[in-house]
Amino acid sequence: MKVCLGIDIGGSHLKYALGSRELGLLISSSIPTPTSDLSSFKAAFRQIVETVHSSQPDHRISAIGIGTPGTIDLERGQIRGVNPNLPFWTGQDPASLIPKELSIPVACDNDANLMALAEAFECEDQQAILGITVGTGIGSGFVYQGKIFHGGRGFAMELGHVCMVPDGALCNCGLQGCLEAYSSLSGIRKRAAALDRAYAKLDPLALLELAGRNQELAALIEEGRIMLCRALSNAIITLDPKQLIIGGGCMDGGLYSISSLEHDIRALLPEVNQHLEVKSAKLGNQAGVWGAIMLAEALISET
Repeated sequence: MKVCLGIDIGGSHLKYALGSRELGLLISSSIPTPTSDLSSFKAAFRQIVETVHSSQPDHRISAIGIGTPGTIDLERGQIRGVNPNLPFWTGQDPASLIPKELSIPVACDNDANLMALAEAFECEDQQAILGITVGTGIGSGFVYQGKIFHGGRGFAMELGHVCMVPDGALCNCGLQGCLEAYSSLSGIRKRAAALDRAYAKLDPLALLELAGRNQELAALIEEGRIMLCRALSNAIITLDPKQLIIGGGCMDGGLYSISSLEHDIRALLPEVNQHLEVKSAKLGNQAGVWGAIMLAEALISET
């Protein structure tokens, strides 16, 4: 029976899993993400493939799916945009991470797209699913009729970089006023550091606890929450999804409440969009590898 390897590139870890939708996950693990140079990065991927081969000798890898930060230019097959944690990654082809001599087909996509794909397959109806991850950054994906919507060249659904405040806070992408600069963990940390430099490294739970005693910090978090609701309501009006699925570290850490987000999003929607279902993501930190496996399975079926 065919099995696929899914790899999810994160800022701190490379998560990987072997399996299929029919069999489930046979193995699931992670290794630290090398952030020094491209050669170390490629060596880590070779290590993952060798580890999987040695631990599962009875299961040959039929295809590999890779989820990556940044957007992929579909015409050139290259990573575009800014990758603060992996500066050497921009301009590279994700498929080149797998040694050619292994002769394993490789498919690649944005990590938030794959989160949306994986979560969509948890739903009975995959006709129109909007997924968003709110963590260190903000990623989003739209699954239409069971497939990821990419736009004209692969750059669709960068909701984290819509402008919320003209000439506003500087975002990691180089623009000003992006949603990510206000509503993501990195954005809140950066703005909170102006109040106290110690806030720059706190996790969502610690920030939330301190916000109970610090009105300025509480106001920053609330501003991020309101902007997130506005951006999501605009996306909903534009795309008319049947379901909105929200996940990521800020949600898992309790920085934002799913019920409060839903309440305020609905208040911004016209009546025709009130059919929307708002749900918490189910797959947690395995959504990326599951989406990558599904991408690899689709590659097999296409070829």
